Formats: sequence, C-alpha cells, structure tokens
Amino acid sequence: MSQVFGHDAHFQAIAKGLASGRLHHGWILAGPRGVGKASFAKEAARMLVDLDNRYSSMVDHQTHPDIIWVQRLPKEAPKDGEVADPDAELKRSITIDQIREVQHSLTTRPSMGPRRAVIIDAADDLERGGANALLKSLEEPPVGTYFILISHASDRLLPTIRSRCQLLRFEALSDDDMRKALMRALPDASQSEVDVLVQSGRGLPGQALSLAGMDFRTIEGIADDILRTGDPTNKLRHELAESLSVKSAQPSYEAFLRFVPVKIASVGREMASDTVITAVDAFHEADRLASRAIGLTLDKQAVLLQMGNLLASLHKRG
Repeated sequence: MSQVFGHDAHFQAIAKGLASGRLHHGWILAGPRGVGKASFAKEAARMLVDLDNRYSSMVDHQTHPDIIWVQRLPKEAPKDGEVADPDAELKRSITIDQIREVQHSLTTRPSMGPRRAVIIDAADDLERGGANALLKSLEEPPVGTYFILISHASDRLLPTIRSRCQLLRFEALSDDDMRKALMRALPDASQSEVDVLVQSGRGLPGQALSLAGMDFRTIEGIADDILRTGDPTNKLRHELAESLSVKSAQPSYEAFLRFVPVKIASVGREMASDTVITAVDAFHEADRLASRAIGLTLDKQAVLLQMGNLLASLHKRG
C-alpha cells in the first residue's frame, strides 16, 4: 500500500477481514475532502480483486471489470468518438438510474476472480432514490460483492445505510506523511515547494495537490489579512470575489473553497474555550457552503463574499 500514506490501521482492518474470511460487505470511508479516501478506496479494491497485482494498470486506470466506480456524470455526455473532458461540469447527483445499472451488473458473476468492489464516490452525492436503491443492495449483497462508500459528511447519509456498513474515519495526515505523499506525487518539486504545500494543505494531500503550480500563497495571504484585520471596508473580500470568480480561475476557486474550512478549523484550535463556538459554527457553514458550491452552480461572487464573511467573523476572537 505504498501509494497511500497515513492510513495503515485502516488497511490492516481490511486485510484482517480478508484473512479471516469475515470481511464486512459494506464500508464507509468518512473524512474531509482531500485526505486520501479515494486513493484508499482504489487500493482497498485492489486488495479485493487483484491481491497478486497482476492487473495493476487496469486498477490504476479504473478499467478493471470487477471494480465498479460510481460518480456524478457530466451534464453533457461526450459525443461518439469524443474523449470525455475531465473538467466538464458534472450533474448535481448520482442518479437512481446509475445505481440500477450497477445492480443489473451485479446479477452476473465477477469477470476475473471471486470478488467484486463497488466504489461510490461520493455517497453524499446520491439522490434520494439512488440512496434507497443502494440500501436494497446493502441489505442483500450479492456473494463476493463489497461496497466502498466515500463520504465527506457521513452524518448526512441515510441512517439505514450507515447501520449496514463499517465506518472508517480518516483524519488529517501528519506533516511527515504529507511530505511523503507530496514527494511521491510531485517528484520534480523542490523542497521549498513541498514545504509550502504541506503548510497550505494542512494534512489534506488532495487539497495540497490542487494548489500545486498555482500562486495560492497570494490568495492565502488575503485570507490571512481578512482574519487579522476583519476587513472593515470589505475591500479584501471584493478582491477575492473578483479575482476567483472568472472562468479561468476555476481551479483556484475550488481550491479556495476547500481551503477556508480547514483554515477556520486551524484558527479554532487556537481560540479560547469561551469563544471557540464561533469557529465551530463558521467551520460547519463554510464546509456546507463549499460542498454545495462545488456540486451546484451557485453564484461564485456571492459564495466568495460569504466565505470572506466567515473568515472576518473570527477577527479578534482568538
């Protein structure tokens, strides 16, 4: 499992279940965006269907027939002969039709071995009908089929889904594990670049990688200035809204949305006990807004201004 750092105990739980022959059929991987849940899911699926690593390339490229990935689809499907655009805008939800398609595929035996893995990325994106359809499969799973549900907010999943799965909670990585993960992912990066990404990523390698190659230090500096000054004239908030709302800034926009909840959590850890509730409320609001803004087509400037407001709300609260 050398491609994933910081989650050894969770791999041991999967390996122990496999070795005993009593591996649970459903798993929820719960934790913040960017902590490595999708990478873990892929490696856990590899353990299930390709323990001898004979089909590594197929697993890596998500083409192994016994690993079914279920994700939100593009709003506009590529035309015949066209290559799918990885940056295409996605639908709001994982639909019930997608889950029914998976269920139909589960009526046949696995193609290359005795086991099959179904990865839902992310289960939070399931529309209500899709969640109910998935529940039926979790209640009566086909023999040799294992469900891996990635969740950024597991408390929002149906209680009946949570009750039928084992929960693995993913915490932010240590700085040492962050460096290892980033150095593997970015072998040409300098030590100073890695150090900046470790600091900005705050234990979330996915977030750090989303910042690689962009001048995120300027954006982070504006966020720090809002926290420090409270931005009484709203000037800094408007600068952020104008610079990150243009189409060309989409990667920076999404990175900033993921960054703000982590930043607020970091500030909250330094706050006095009688004021920390402000940070807790701000964190939940920022996390909810980030999830909705990335998944839905919300007005970017309004989202960015609200994120700035949440940062400003912590001014002089430490």
